[in-house]
Amino acid sequence: MHTQPLSRKQERGATELDDAGLNGQSGPKTSSNLSEGASGTTERFLQSTIDALSAHVAILDEKGVIIAANEGWRRFDKGDLFICPGQRIGANYLESCEQADDESNSNGIAVAEGIRAIIGGRRPDFRTVYCCSSSHGERWFQLRATRFYDQGMRLVMVHEDITEIKHAEAELREITEHLLQLQDEERRRIARDLHDVTAQNIFAMTMNLARLRKILPELGDRAEELLSETTTLAEESLQEIRTVSYVLHPPTLHGGGLVAALEAYIEGFVKRTGIEVTLGAESRNIELPAEVQTALFRIVQESLANIIRHSKSRTARISLTENGRDMLLQVEDDGVGISSEILDEASGQIKSLGVGIPGMRTRLRQLGGKLRIESGERGTTITASVPIREGKYDPNNVR
Repeated sequence: MHTQPLSRKQERGATELDDAGLNGQSGPKTSSNLSEGASGTTERFLQSTIDALSAHVAILDEKGVIIAANEGWRRFDKGDLFICPGQRIGANYLESCEQADDESNSNGIAVAEGIRAIIGGRRPDFRTVYCCSSSHGERWFQLRATRFYDQGMRLVMVHEDITEIKHAEAELREITEHLLQLQDEERRRIARDLHDVTAQNIFAMTMNLARLRKILPELGDRAEELLSETTTLAEESLQEIRTVSYVLHPPTLHGGGLVAALEAYIEGFVKRTGIEVTLGAESRNIELPAEVQTALFRIVQESLANIIRHSKSRTARISLTENGRDMLLQVEDDGVGISSEILDEASGQIKSLGVGIPGMRTRLRQLGGKLRIESGERGTTITASVPIREGKYDPNNVR
């Protein structure tokens, strides 16, 4: 075996009885001979153990030099575009990462920076997920690095093939997208029926009530009162149906981007509900894919719909900000809050509130984001975050 041992500890001085299970013999031996034999057996055992792992494992010293590796690491296909596994014992892994070819250069530099941060004590570990091309097609790997101490600082580098997991996530994402598409289509149908059928019927009802008042001018006080109440109820129902129809109908995002779509949607929402909604958007230049923009838009839509249904707040505040690592969307209201029967306050998880917000949570999680709900007597705050790096969406930049 051409690898170096993971560690070596020697004890000398006493006389001990050898264990027959190690070499098949019994009898007194010096502790020096016993220690060397046991050490060799332990090293072979440890080497066999890490060789049996499916992950690709290497040990680095404090300078980034590879001092031990398992069989999986050594058998990495050097023709594939991985972040430097396959390097021999004695090679400087840090230098190899920094000198990676064009396709994996950015990943290699990020890994080198992470390792240097561990060596410098600025962080305890490092993790990244990256995609690479290989003779077997596109493959995904997770790289993890952490430190330990044995005759100085040591770093464990572990590459794990997560291609199957990524494929499963892609399949789940397709299923989720299909379900959300079906949900959108059903909402459009309901909104269309409410607007084109129910709303029109109620409008006709108000017209008939007005005609009835003209036909029967000599109504008694009680009949006039009932007619007025009925007319008022019909007009309020008509307004409510138009509002629900607007909230239910999921508008599509056009070329103007997320902020423009939110501004247009909020303007229509305010006109129909009378609820005062403000939008603060500091992050207008963040590049987000269409699916991320749609997910964030749906969260605003669901949040405003829940204000109508449950919160009864007359105000709402929406903000888009960034903190360098995340794009943050917050929706706040001053309503009655979500009851403990619906919201688990410890985890911020919805226990039962239809499929809207839970569905968005699942979709956001698949995009590398998170959804947090906080609620109390002074209202509810919904916070959605998606990972970004250098002004762009980056699903791998997750804590």
